[in-house]
This record gives sequence, C-alpha cells and structure tokens, in this order.
Amino acid sequence: LTPQTIERFKSRFDRVAILHSSLSGRQRNNQWWEIRNGNADVVIGARSAVFAPLDNLGLIVIDEEHENTFKQDSSPRYNARDVSLARAKYENAIVVLGSATPSLESYYNANIGKYDYVTLTSRVGDKPLPPVKLVDMRHEIRRNKRPSNISTYLERCMRQSLSKNEQVLLFLNRRGFSSFINCRRCGFVSKCKKCDISLTYHKKKDAVICHYCYSETSVPKECPECRSPGIKFFGSGTERIEEEIRVKFPEYELFRMDSDTMKGRDSHEKVLSAFRRGDIDILLGTQMIAKGLDFPNVTLVGVISADTIINLPDFRASERTFQLLSQVAGRTGRGSKGGQVIIQTHNPDHYSITYAASHDYDGFAKKELEYRKQLYYPPYGRLARIVLRGKKSEDVKEKSIDIASKLREAIKLCKDEVEILGPAPTPIARIKDKYRWHIIVKANNFEKLQMALKNIENEGKKSKKVQIIIDVDPYMLL
Repeated sequence: LTPQTIERFKSRFDRVAILHSSLSGRQRNNQWWEIRNGNADVVIGARSAVFAPLDNLGLIVIDEEHENTFKQDSSPRYNARDVSLARAKYENAIVVLGSATPSLESYYNANIGKYDYVTLTSRVGDKPLPPVKLVDMRHEIRRNKRPSNISTYLERCMRQSLSKNEQVLLFLNRRGFSSFINCRRCGFVSKCKKCDISLTYHKKKDAVICHYCYSETSVPKECPECRSPGIKFFGSGTERIEEEIRVKFPEYELFRMDSDTMKGRDSHEKVLSAFRRGDIDILLGTQMIAKGLDFPNVTLVGVISADTIINLPDFRASERTFQLLSQVAGRTGRGSKGGQVIIQTHNPDHYSITYAASHDYDGFAKKELEYRKQLYYPPYGRLARIVLRGKKSEDVKEKSIDIASKLREAIKLCKDEVEILGPAPTPIARIKDKYRWHIIVKANNFEKLQMALKNIENEGKKSKKVQIIIDVDPYMLL
C-alpha cells in the first residue's frame, strides 16, 4: 500500500479514505469517522479496512488476494479475503479477487464454478512477459574454487544492463549477513537462548540477532564449547550480497531495502522515489520489493536464491515459492526496453521453479492440486491447527497428548472424514522462552471440523499453565 497507489486513486476519485497501521491513532480515528459519516466513497487500506463502516457497499477489491498478509495470526484470527466474501454476501455487494498467482483455494473455487473466472491474457500495454533464465548454482560451485553468490552469468548480464544506464533489481528473501555461525572443530551452532533457532549475524551492527524474539548478543570470538577460534559464518543474507555487489560494482549506486534499513515512516517511499528518478542503479531487497513496483527502466531482475522457502516443512512451501518468483519476475519488462529475469537455484528441476520460469500458472496449479488432493489438504479439505505453548516443556507435552486424545475420542464415529495429526513439537519448538507443540486437524468439510473442535473449545480456559490457540484455516504450519 504505497503512496504511489494511494495517489492513483485520489487522482480519479474525490472522496477517498485511507486505513492502515502506519497512521497515527488520531489520523486513523479521523478517517474512520469520515467513513462513518458518509464522507468517503472509496476506502483503501490493509486487511482491517474490510471492516470499514461504509453504507451502501457495492464493491470490495482484494488486490494480490494470495498474500499471507491478509491472514491475521493474532486474536481475533481472520482472513480478510474470507471476511470480504462474507460481508459482500450479507450486503449484496460484489467481490473482485485479483492476482497474477491466485491462491489455490481461489483457483479451485473458480474452476468448480463457485466464483466467476476472468483471465487477463496480456500485460498492460501488451508488453511481453520477460524471458527467464535458470542458473544451476551447483555447476557454479564446481567451476569455481571460491564461488560467489552472484553467478558469472548474472554478473555479466548486470554489467550489460548497467552499461546502458538501465536499472537492476536483485531479490533475496533473507536479511542479515549470515544465517548461522558454526564451529568447524566441534560443530557448535550459535542459537538463541529463548528460541530454538540459529542466530543471524548482522555485520553492520556487529551482533548476532534472533529474528523471532529480536534478542541481540555480541559475536563470539571463539567457540563457547571447545574454545576453538575456528568460528565460521555460513549462509547469505541481503547484507552479505550488498557487500559482494559493492566490490564487483563500485561505480554504481546500490541500495539495500529490507526491514533493517526501512526504519522511518516515509523511508519506503523515499527509496522508491530515488529509484524512480534514477538515483539508484541497483536495488537489492527482500519480499518488500517483490510486488507492486512499476519501474520501466528496470530491465533485469536477479533472484539470488530461489530456495529459501522451498524446503520449509509446510504444505504451502511450493505454492509460496511459485508465487514469489512469479511476482518478482513481473517487476521487469514494463517499459519499451523489455527485460529479462535470472533465477539462481540449487533445485532447477523443482516444478515450482520450472513452472515459474515458463510463466505457467495453470501448469503449476494443476500439478500442486494433484498433490493436495492425495493428502486432503486445502482446497480438498479444511484444516485447523491447535498450538499449545507454555514455560515448561513437560506441561505442554502432557496437555498436547490430553487434547489429542479428546479429539480422537470425539471423532470415533467419523474417522474417515476427520484425521488428527500429532501431537508433536512445532518445527520451531520454542519461541520467546515458551515451548510449543501442535496438533493438526484435517476434515472433509467445515461442519466436520467444527464438530471436532467443539469438544476442546473450553480447554484453554481450564489450563493456567498452557496457552491453547485454535487457528482455523492456518496459512503456515511453522
């Protein structure tokens, strides 16, 4: 939701209200009352805008409807897309779900006739989709004794574009300098004391930081286990890539755009304005640069690593990989100069990457839906995730086993329609000093899911030591 987007609407409509979290409390209150008093015809906002007090509602547009940001993971848990559908039905309005890479749930609903399906067969201005080149980084490692994160091919293409005064966009969905610190002698990995996750090294701060609880500690000079000085930094984040690019391209203006550099209220727009003016030659960033940007002078997009999400223990990992790569690829080729995309990967044969490289959404969706159908994952079934967390590991484990037992007892009469997975520790088993277990409930339909959950809905009130969270239609299982 950039100022550029807001200005587009304000230039076409007279009475526009804005609702998003960056507004101050007073600004948000003023905008709410403007809407409530009938002084706004159009409301633009993030997910909470779906509750805007508009009278005579006629249309709701959910742009980039596949985005996980529409799902609120704190209480009250809701998906703005689903709320918009319910509100539109109640108020007799129309909903438009827009995306170049629709969620598989929406794609499925369109194909079974639940939604009308409208396809845009060409880009704005009939611009062709950019060609995509896959670079197998395994070959890069074999060819070079000291391989760089920037492949030979990507570096050559960057030089060609930059020499013609064109701009380059580089994407890596991992911030920091190194993703973990390891002792070469004993294998020790530096981990957060409050979370079961490795600490990320941030070179500019000269600190190791937990990306979950945000605790910071100094960088160890030697291994705390064996006292060896052989501490090494592994994995690459945007900070390391920035350093490499500055060495390779010292004559060009580079800016790194991630949550570490975007601190001020207007910092996002200031950087994009500078890029739009041509003050920045190379823009390196995380997923905040993956969507909604329209810069005709960008003729090259480079994906430093397509593998950051693909191996996550989550049933949406392949879908999210395809969507992210497709969205990033769409940032180039928007002007008269055309453009190209280079995707670096260690998994060049993975279907989510090959389909993204060929701009084949239908091909990807059909293949992924085959896998989902075999396992009754959405859209072929409904999911609920029950997360239990507490300060003592044994308390959480004991309560998880108890809840799972009650669920299995409740579904005895409909075992074929409801499946209980777990209990088990979550992939990240401790966050902010709280141990975490989860149980996954899979059901053929929402009614069966409700029936199973009804038996445990009051368990959270009974337990003082363990917090119980029920998340229906979870977006992630981490």
